[in-house]
Amino acid sequence: MDLRIGPTSGVNQVSNLKKAPAKSSVDFTEALLNGYGIKLSNHANSRLVSREVSLDEERIQKIAQGIEELSKKGIREGVIILKDLAVVVGVPSRTIVTFKTPPFTKGGVFSQIDGAVILE
Repeated sequence: MDLRIGPTSGVNQVSNLKKAPAKSSVDFTEALLNGYGIKLSNHANSRLVSREVSLDEERIQKIAQGIEELSKKGIREGVIILKDLAVVVGVPSRTIVTFKTPPFTKGGVFSQIDGAVILE
């Protein structure tokens, strides 16, 4: 998308406009996560915004369930795989480290994990 404002010389040109989620929606998501005792790393927070990941209460419940299942198996760093989202978590600290969103491509690698749980 190329939106030109002003003369066609390109002096006031804005390219690739992308609407970022409102700060209040990110704050709401973090409040929901906190309610389940889940933290969001700075990297995960930036992925949440840049990839426009929507975490409603149902998804957060599934992430909490995944953390519990990984914890029962003694997993320290794991991946929770939902239908359309993969969430890398630090299990003991209950921290979301990062998100992977579709398209999931062949050859995609999750490193530094010791377990995974598939939900949904």
